[in-house]
Amino acid sequence: MSSRNRWTAVLACAALTATLGCDSGFIDTGGYLVSNEQEVELGKGVDVEIEKEYKIVDASEPLAQWGVQLAAKLQAASVGFRDPAEFGGYKVEVIADDELVNAFAAPGGYTYVSTGLILSASSCAEIAGVLGHEMGHVAHRHGVKALEKSYLATELATALLGEGTGSDLAVLAWEFLASTKFSQIQEKQSDSTGLQIAFDAGYNPYALVDFFQVLLAQERAAGVAMPEFLSSHPETLDRINAITAEIESRYGAAANPKTTQSYECQGTQLKLIDVQNAIKAKQYKIKAGTGTQPRQRGN
Repeated sequence: MSSRNRWTAVLACAALTATLGCDSGFIDTGGYLVSNEQEVELGKGVDVEIEKEYKIVDASEPLAQWGVQLAAKLQAASVGFRDPAEFGGYKVEVIADDELVNAFAAPGGYTYVSTGLILSASSCAEIAGVLGHEMGHVAHRHGVKALEKSYLATELATALLGEGTGSDLAVLAWEFLASTKFSQIQEKQSDSTGLQIAFDAGYNPYALVDFFQVLLAQERAAGVAMPEFLSSHPETLDRINAITAEIESRYGAAANPKTTQSYECQGTQLKLIDVQNAIKAKQYKIKAGTGTQPRQRGN
């Protein structure tokens, strides 16, 4: 059986298991099967596939540099959950798509935020809350755990040890991650982690609640489909309430809407309004070779 056919068979088995809810005969390895080094290699392969599907703002552009600078402060605040040095730090890229309202992270700290999400935000604190959430997924290795479970732990180990992260594995890993929703427990864990990362980086944690509420209001007013970042996170209203309750419980008077911590960009050379104006004016160039393949999914 070819490498791709073998992985396709494994994915089919995993999909059937997830659909039927039956026991596949293996245990959750908890993310310990895949080493930090293998996680990074897997992330590199996934990044290649992402760059084929999406147009990426060139790293030399101020817009791209702003994204890296914004994440740097958050990365420093994330050390208590997982030392970014384990995977070489967060690698941040901006996706040039004003219609896409999303951010996501792949194994190994490869992190992406769309121009559509940036345009939808009213403050840097809102974007920081979203990126903090995505960093939470990486910190807790949710993507790695999902891959381990769905690719069947021993099969994934064999592929990583024997074949590295060949193109077939990278393609299938990206296809799987792009269509997978984390469990409610994992989402709640990332919400909590993201709040703490954003707060420790100097941002008002209520901004994430603000962002959710704005997107929901836009959806209802326009009668359009829910923004991708929310559509991939079920029970949004319940989660808004849960996030608000956690902020109140965790920080009390130390965090009040609009009055404590910052809503301005921390550690960046550009203000959010400058970045948004550059996006609207298309004042940036696209990284060569990116966005060359038609998108297969709605994310």
